[in-house]
Amino acid sequence: MAVLLKPREISSHWYSRNGAPAHRVPKKDGSGDRATNITDARRLGLLPSVTNVLGILSKPQLERWKMRQVALATLRVPSKSTEEPPEYYAERVIDEAFQQVEDAADLGTRIHAALEYGLAGEPFADELAVYVDPVFRWKAEKRIEFTERELVIVNAGVGFAGRCDVFFTFGKGGMGILDFKTKKTESGKMPDAYPEHGMQLAAYAATHYGVDALPDVLAANVVISTTEPGRMEIVKHENLVPLYDCFLHACEVWRLLKGYDPRHWQSQTNAN
Repeated sequence: MAVLLKPREISSHWYSRNGAPAHRVPKKDGSGDRATNITDARRLGLLPSVTNVLGILSKPQLERWKMRQVALATLRVPSKSTEEPPEYYAERVIDEAFQQVEDAADLGTRIHAALEYGLAGEPFADELAVYVDPVFRWKAEKRIEFTERELVIVNAGVGFAGRCDVFFTFGKGGMGILDFKTKKTESGKMPDAYPEHGMQLAAYAATHYGVDALPDVLAANVVISTTEPGRMEIVKHENLVPLYDCFLHACEVWRLLKGYDPRHWQSQTNAN
């Protein structure tokens, strides 16, 4: 019995050393492109994104959530027949379990784009106003100035890159950094402040403002609820210095596990 399984492409973000996105590379047969992998990165001297580096960290809450989604999906997806191969059934269950993740990612992308359009004074889809208008009201109320948006950060000295949503100023000389997150929320419950989100902001802030400035940087995630339209929460991350130290250690572990040190790409290439 022939079995056709839905192909899965594991994507991760990469950047060239001048900050250009390099998330995909051409296929050898010329039939299009595919997600960039670690072999491509070694060959081209690419820098991993911050989220790529932080992907090595264990996230027990996330892993338990994934297991729960798969378990629930088995109740919604009956086996087609006794002849259906177990691996095919398992793939259909997984596809069903994580379709909501793809849907949520699509909505998150649209909300993020609407924020960019709105901040640039350009029109965006009316149905997204309920998600993004609270951000605009909060910005005006707090009298903060967005100085950089969608800025690509490159730190070749440490060996990473990434795109930061917002750098801002406030008051008399205050400086800060924001990252927008779309998330399902529960009524009456504040979103959690995950350490990896703080590490991401600390990595961007240390590169943009300088490591010595970290104690003075206000860092926060702007959490936009997708289940309670109109709800927005500010989740602050304190103590950026130890968070950045943790990120640097994560970089060390990433380099060891991947067998690739993007800081010294040229010397590694010459050695080979």
